[in-house]
Amino acid sequence: MQLTSLFLTVNCRYGKLTKTINGLNRRLPLLFIILLIVFSGCSERVEWVSPYKDIDWDKVIRARAQLHTHTTRSDGFLSPHAVVDRYHDLGYDILAITDHWLVTYPWQDFSDFEVSARTYRRQDEGELNGLRHEDVFVYQDRDPGVLGMLAVPGSEPSHTGERNHHMVSLFSNVSGSGMTFEETLTANERAGGLLSFAHPARSTERNNNTTRDYIYYFDNYAGIYGIDIFTRATFREPVRWPVGKKLVNEILMHYGPAGSEGWRPVWMTSTDDLHRVDDIDQAYQVQLVSDLTHEDVYNSLKDGAFFWVAKSPERRSPVIESIDFGRTKIRITGTGYDHVNWYFDNRIIHTGDSFDYFRDGSDEIFYVYFIAYTSDFSIEDGTGSLIGSQPFWVLNNR
Repeated sequence: MQLTSLFLTVNCRYGKLTKTINGLNRRLPLLFIILLIVFSGCSERVEWVSPYKDIDWDKVIRARAQLHTHTTRSDGFLSPHAVVDRYHDLGYDILAITDHWLVTYPWQDFSDFEVSARTYRRQDEGELNGLRHEDVFVYQDRDPGVLGMLAVPGSEPSHTGERNHHMVSLFSNVSGSGMTFEETLTANERAGGLLSFAHPARSTERNNNTTRDYIYYFDNYAGIYGIDIFTRATFREPVRWPVGKKLVNEILMHYGPAGSEGWRPVWMTSTDDLHRVDDIDQAYQVQLVSDLTHEDVYNSLKDGAFFWVAKSPERRSPVIESIDFGRTKIRITGTGYDHVNWYFDNRIIHTGDSFDYFRDGSDEIFYVYFIAYTSDFSIEDGTGSLIGSQPFWVLNNR
């Protein structure tokens, strides 16, 4: 077959094929057209930079983790063992007690710790009415191995003031007591611990810090792995939801595409920040691990191999069963939700179980993350449930 001229244009982004054939009065054979498409721009692909790419979804353990709680050793309403028992009864696998300025660890030594003066003042003021004495003032030891749980050492260095922040400190004995804010961060680096910014959308933190402050600390302290996008208090103060999402996205936009100069990942966290009894089981994380060990949980936090969850009390949360990466597409499979939104730069750019970069995106997009939620999810009403992902960065190899 002799062609005088052939011009073929393939638009992969919209899945359209346009061909102009001069000097040919009959259609090209279908196989010839397919070969032209394969060897044209439609063979393009993108590279996804994601903590989920190497997960074996058939074998991975989806460990339920609560990493921010308080006891009557600081300003919580329950004793250490009562906190442990309640999360154990709810099926949690991983728990960190993070009392203000204190490391309440190991669990086998609970009976050696003392009730805070604040707790006794609360008793005098009647705030503890309705709680059992043994759940507040009696401290009993617990063995996490017997309970089938993983106990993570932690505390909450609770610095306030300009450019200071409450932090969730994990995997170290650094409580921040007697230190300045940056001394606490430096001590954590030396100890090999992990830190996350606690409740940045709370009025105290949002009045004391700017986006530039967060970027400065992320730039200078590698042990800071994440920042709360949700806590149980978000249900009580709905303004925290848009504030938290906006801040997270401003930070992600600052760091830009994966691999660019100065780039670093930032992960989204979600915690109960348990104080009162009714705070329990409203915000947690699903750590994706091979084994329920300190090493695996530490790495899953540092590497972003986890989901964050928000839910109303006694509500089942959605489950992500798998995430599949195609040539240009991410597809999620799961249960317990009926809507999925994909976000970039603090706006919804697509809705559905999959996101195709060429079909659903644009050249400006260099990351996405999804939130899968129930149709009745409402921050204002405190109803429903959702599960959110960490960012997927896209490298466009066109």
